[in-house]
Amino acid sequence: MRSLRKKRAPAPCGNSQEATRRGGKRKVHLTRSLDVHGWSHLDSVLLASLASESPLLLVGPHGTAKSLLVERISSTLGLTLRHYNASLLNYDDLVGVPLPEENGSRLRFVYTPGAIWDAEFVFFDEISRCRADLQNKLFPVIHERRVLGIRLEKLRHCWAAMNPPSPEDPDSHEAGGALYLGSEALDPALIDRFPFVVSVPGWNSLTKQERRKLVLGRGPSRKASSHEEKNLGIPDLVAKCADLIGRLEEALAEGLSDYIVQLVTLLGKARLPQSPRRARMLLQSILAVHAARIVLEGEDAVLEESVELAVRCGLPEYATEAPPSPSTVLAAHKQAWEVASLEKDTAWREVLEETDPVRRVALADRLNLCDGDLSRIITQAIGEQENDARRVGLGTAMFLAFRERRNLAPSAWEPLVQLSRRVLEPRVTSDHIGSRTLDLWRQLNNWLAAHCVPQIERNYLLGGFPDLWTGQDWREAVSQFRADLALFGIESE
Repeated sequence: MRSLRKKRAPAPCGNSQEATRRGGKRKVHLTRSLDVHGWSHLDSVLLASLASESPLLLVGPHGTAKSLLVERISSTLGLTLRHYNASLLNYDDLVGVPLPEENGSRLRFVYTPGAIWDAEFVFFDEISRCRADLQNKLFPVIHERRVLGIRLEKLRHCWAAMNPPSPEDPDSHEAGGALYLGSEALDPALIDRFPFVVSVPGWNSLTKQERRKLVLGRGPSRKASSHEEKNLGIPDLVAKCADLIGRLEEALAEGLSDYIVQLVTLLGKARLPQSPRRARMLLQSILAVHAARIVLEGEDAVLEESVELAVRCGLPEYATEAPPSPSTVLAAHKQAWEVASLEKDTAWREVLEETDPVRRVALADRLNLCDGDLSRIITQAIGEQENDARRVGLGTAMFLAFRERRNLAPSAWEPLVQLSRRVLEPRVTSDHIGSRTLDLWRQLNNWLAAHCVPQIERNYLLGGFPDLWTGQDWREAVSQFRADLALFGIESE
């Protein structure tokens, strides 16, 4: 990836390039010029979808201009739009009624002007309210641009929109947000046909100025075609972006493929598994988004920022009832980018490619990474532990392993000292013991009496009483503590 940073991306031709040569940083606002406000941060994603002719799924609350945006884009591009409400759609509405020819040799379709055959831009609104059997029939339309195996020759863009699906347990829904009981989660295979899955902004995401513009609207005194007059250059932007995507692929694809391999592995580790199709889509989406940013913002567009944006608008989980946390996706992106930025066959890269955070610490120590780098990895490993029992055991093992031979940073020493103190320092506790706590105490003592347990494991077990073993299997915790001691070369006998 380092070679990608050194390479200068091919510049788009035309007015945007001229503006850059003159030293200007003229930024084109796609959605704002369409009188759709609050979407400017998604301009490059929308342009990327149009230029690459990739299906796009808009996910957001009602009344957030999803349909309006599609209508204005298709109008500006001069494309024939078919706007279908998927909740009311029948398959015959798409294809018409098949009837045999008089000689019986072939079928012909009798259809209304709303059928899909001559469409250039198709928009499936309310797709999450579509019947399951019809969703299955939309697969080839969205992904292959085919109906009944027949190629839709004129179709260039296929977009869809949906409200966030309702959770399985409505009581778990966060207060303050709309709960769409009729919006069902899409089939994962159907979501996977959309390279772009875009969360659209609601009212709370808009600035005060954007809210005022939205409320004012276009106004009755303005010409109905005003947004069209301002956007005669959008088809040119789409063409420039499409041309640039191919040239970027030649320059960047090989390095980006390394990043995507790392990213998909890390997302899987974070319980966000991606399909091989999605991995390929991500490469194309990243190239398209970066091309769009260069066209809209100029040659100074930073590749890593384009990559992050493409990933945030390219994961199918954003269309599910439990979208991933932004911090999880961002952490996976940053680590994948850092790994792919390093030269191969280096110690630091070998360490970062280890997906288990605890084994990563042991590997970094074995490869003799400097104390500063080891401190950073230790801090990450401690922070990624999900329960206090593992955190205490791991902190103790690392403290014993590094206390005499490593000069770690205070940011690493402090948590290790605090965690290990519970195991390594004697303590006297006085607390009210209820029947459940007393029963737990008897279990621990009986187990210790029946087994020959090393002193450090005994201290860990008793030091965790009672709070660490509330809701935690103490037998599993002791076994994990023993494994952590062995990983860091600590003799427990």
